[in-house]
Amino acid sequence: MKYNPFNPNSVVSTNLFAGRKDYVLKILRKLEQVKNGMPASFFLYGERGIGKTALAKLIMHIAEAKDPVLENLNFLTSYYSVDKGQNISAVLQASLNELTDRVSPNILSALGERLGYLLKNGKFTIGAFSVDMRSTEEKNIVVRDQLISILSNLIEAIKKEDEDKKRDSVLIVIDEMQNISDVTKCAQLLRGIVTTLDVKSLGNIGFLLMGYESAVKDFFDGDPSARRQFDPIELGVMPVDEAKEVLTKGFKEAEVLWDQAALDSNILATGGYPHSIQLLGHNLLEVDGDNQIDGFDWDKAIHRTAAELQSKDFSGMYNFHGKTSAIERILDVLAVAWQPLSKQEIMKYAEIKNVYQYLPELKKRGSIKIDADTGNLFLHSRLFGIAILLKIMDKVKKENYLSLLIEEKVLNGKNA
Repeated sequence: MKYNPFNPNSVVSTNLFAGRKDYVLKILRKLEQVKNGMPASFFLYGERGIGKTALAKLIMHIAEAKDPVLENLNFLTSYYSVDKGQNISAVLQASLNELTDRVSPNILSALGERLGYLLKNGKFTIGAFSVDMRSTEEKNIVVRDQLISILSNLIEAIKKEDEDKKRDSVLIVIDEMQNISDVTKCAQLLRGIVTTLDVKSLGNIGFLLMGYESAVKDFFDGDPSARRQFDPIELGVMPVDEAKEVLTKGFKEAEVLWDQAALDSNILATGGYPHSIQLLGHNLLEVDGDNQIDGFDWDKAIHRTAAELQSKDFSGMYNFHGKTSAIERILDVLAVAWQPLSKQEIMKYAEIKNVYQYLPELKKRGSIKIDADTGNLFLHSRLFGIAILLKIMDKVKKENYLSLLIEEKVLNGKNA
């Protein structure tokens, strides 16, 4: 059986990670500053499936690697993915406890002596436990001071370890920030921690936060001054060359040949979304029967991928199992037209009087994009369009669904 290195159900392995060089270099340069005692933190944001977690995994790998070519970083790192409704205190406690699993018993013993009740049985417990505290502000101050105490002692301890165990800095990665119940309180809390550690000459600390654009807004709304400590970085879709690099690395790993022309013409179907690229790569190797990825393999794999994404990435962007609402009708029009359309054209073919009222929801779902120059609307990706066409094809054939659109844009377009 052929080895298939593409794993769309998991974070991309570091050996198959491709592209994102500008993002990686920007973050590594700042982490080099952290290594030298100047704190730096980031808020990485973007759409679902854009590759935030895969990039974070690579950054963590490099931060721990002690690679002289890549800034010779030697960080103690932790990763935590937030569950919906968790508060920031619980998230930071969990993140710190991830760190305890990666330090020596000697450090834990020394920390236990210095931190008392905050560290018992090798695990941290933070929170305002006194019943005398009446205000939320008082409790927040207590939690902040506990976190500062823990991180101060931890940073000092890891820098004094024996040479083979010594670490020079701490990197805390927190994913799915939009799930935090009190995200508006996070910026002030984290800024206070970072600033205090810096003043104490213990600025070897960095946070890498990740989430949707809405989380970034809520985060900085809570404390605009946090922009001095946190660099917001928007992660966009992968350029074509980087998307092709992902697939070619996988093809080489699987030891198969490929038709470069077919790759060049079909890679655009993914829209540059890393998860779609991984799933398509996986399906290309699954449908291939002769160790040569050609145009026929692409046709099969693209349709299989689009069908699978109906219940995955695309499930929140289009209702594939219910009645056709106005929103679905707009998307149907864009899928059948197979080209960007003006709002006026969409209103005509979808038979909707006011398409403008639906645009905020469509953009929130990530279903559409808007051309900045023309104002025309187009779909998230070709794969999304194919997924929609698979859903409505019978309706188009049997019920003359969107017949005016097909006559004017599809048939006339072909005859032009």
